[in-house]
Amino acid sequence: MRVLHLSSTPLSGSPIRISALLAKYGGIESRHMVWREKLGYREYGADISGKGTSLEYLRYLIYEWADVLHLHNRWKRQEVFQALKCEPPKKPSVIQIHSPRDSEDFSEEVKSGIPLAVIAQYHVRQWPELRFIVPNVVDIYHKDYIRTKEPRPLPYMPTVSYAPSNTNMPGWNDKSYGIVAPVLKRMRLAGTVDYQLICKAPFDDVMIKKKQADIGIDEVSTGSYHLSSLEYLSLGVGCFANIDPLTEKAIKDVTGADRIPWIRANKENFERVLRGILKEQSWPEIGAASRTWMEEYWNPKMLCGHYLKMYESLE
Repeated sequence: MRVLHLSSTPLSGSPIRISALLAKYGGIESRHMVWREKLGYREYGADISGKGTSLEYLRYLIYEWADVLHLHNRWKRQEVFQALKCEPPKKPSVIQIHSPRDSEDFSEEVKSGIPLAVIAQYHVRQWPELRFIVPNVVDIYHKDYIRTKEPRPLPYMPTVSYAPSNTNMPGWNDKSYGIVAPVLKRMRLAGTVDYQLICKAPFDDVMIKKKQADIGIDEVSTGSYHLSSLEYLSLGVGCFANIDPLTEKAIKDVTGADRIPWIRANKENFERVLRGILKEQSWPEIGAASRTWMEEYWNPKMLCGHYLKMYESLE
């Protein structure tokens, strides 16, 4: 099977992560073409840069090479189709939605008749007509998601790591900045924790910093989690998130797990839960259990299985 992923933008690296995982562990040929490879400080890479590739070769990949098209966020509005001045081919296809429903106009994708997929996070509740729910992808055995440093003997002051997408867009993107940041700044001034704020940095720099963390914070507002959570958990870093019952069900349905590894907290009890962990000095065991859970329930075999099953069901 040959799968071609098409995206107009890197979409936080999701398409290339899926494609690379499938090629490495899934036993299929998978490639990713992105039209605009870099957005601002964010650079995630791709197999094929649309702007730097001949239209003839792009036409070959889409209309001849691929057995399955995995379209990300867009259908006909993929910029490659505008450049080729062609309609998408009639072959097995799926459109994976990466953005919240209220953030963009997806009416054309919904009406296309092509099956829709979404990751098992906040977005599931916004798309009741979806055919496929798939896990967000991290390769837990890749060097980016493995820590090699030896555990430090207790007691010591832990590093709390926090990586909001930005600090001035309340809601999904700022990851509870107005709630989390003041608590961490106050605790750092009191000498309780070391505080690491990661924002608007290249992926490689982000992962280098996260490998130094003892406790991670995703967000404590929306009831869901982000890719940032999966990165912390893979590194064996216990991670805070306000996982509500709807998100918990989506996670358990996808993984088959009977438990989830997040440190659950909301905006009302976040500081109290964090102080409890500090008092008990339990962050090393929470982190170790997080990595163990990822190895059991978020491993490449499980991840590939969901995508392969989806592709095989397309017509």
